[in-house]
Amino acid sequence: MGNNSIYKDARLLSKYISLTIVVILLLLFLLLFVIGIIVIGINNRPVNQDSNEQIIVQVEPGSNTETISEELSKKNIIRNATIFKYYLKLNNISSFQAGEYKFSPSMSPKDIAISLESGKVYLKTALQIEIKAESSIELIAGTIEEETSITREEFLKKMKDRSYIKQIQKKYPKMITDEVMQQGIRYPLEGYLAAGKYQFSKKDVSIDEIVETMLKETYDTTYNIYKNNGAFKLTRNYQEEEISFHEFLSLSSLVESEMMNVTDKSRYVSLIINRIENNPQSALNSDKSVKYALNKEPNENLSEHDYKDDSKYNTYVHKGLPIGPICNISEETARITINPPDTDYYYYTHSKSGKIIFADTLKEQEKNREN
Repeated sequence: MGNNSIYKDARLLSKYISLTIVVILLLLFLLLFVIGIIVIGINNRPVNQDSNEQIIVQVEPGSNTETISEELSKKNIIRNATIFKYYLKLNNISSFQAGEYKFSPSMSPKDIAISLESGKVYLKTALQIEIKAESSIELIAGTIEEETSITREEFLKKMKDRSYIKQIQKKYPKMITDEVMQQGIRYPLEGYLAAGKYQFSKKDVSIDEIVETMLKETYDTTYNIYKNNGAFKLTRNYQEEEISFHEFLSLSSLVESEMMNVTDKSRYVSLIINRIENNPQSALNSDKSVKYALNKEPNENLSEHDYKDDSKYNTYVHKGLPIGPICNISEETARITINPPDTDYYYYTHSKSGKIIFADTLKEQEKNREN
């Protein structure tokens, strides 16, 4: 009889505990549901109902809900990119007319979605120019010639016009310093014209419009990455000093031109820093810097004489970073460069299969070369 009573009490206790857990879970679910409704409600309101500001948003061909939501959030037109993205998906809005849209922080997400769905553009895209990462000024000039009525020669002449460069400097005095005017620099704006897809509302676009659009992209991406991540410091001649944005671009351009994937880029940044800081007598030895110095094609072979060229871009002859960037860079490379890992790498080589192998010591490097 006593045992039956114990078993009965245990079953009742078990039922009570189970019921309590279910009630708690239901209450938690209801709480999360209510919080979710509140959050969605808040984020479905205009950012600033009283704003009269009109903001231009460029929607590129092939843009999806995620890229558009991120862009609208970045420009402070919507409160939350994720909620807006799901709003578009739930309402089956996924096809967008490319062009320039005018939005205001006073618009609700619903109004913005309707505008996107209807293709109510402010200006349609008439011209698109795609500039790839690792492009030199001369490659960019060729792309512009293919897409516009501007000749390669006209563009390159403008890129060497010192009076024009000085006008540009006045617009971006902190980003484009007098370092770009050093003797030995081939093109002052080399490396400063950001990679990306650029849309224009007219086909007869000018060199000034193209260049200023690219420089603004550099300012909004690469320069802000450099500026907002704290000082990038190197120890040179036993003294720690902050490197300039020009030097940051020069470093990043070596990384962009020499390495393909994220891991290799990251390791290569560390290798460059190790050589500059801990072994300043060791040159950086970038083949791409020699090819740039001699204006050679990427796949051209270099001779023994080429490596001895006295150009200030040649990192075999001149220690440390080249005098300036040798190409433009991707936003990804800028982010990798600003946050380098701490390694002991000083060397790298290519295996027979094409894989890049990094090494700490010369002995290890020689062993890797045999693979």
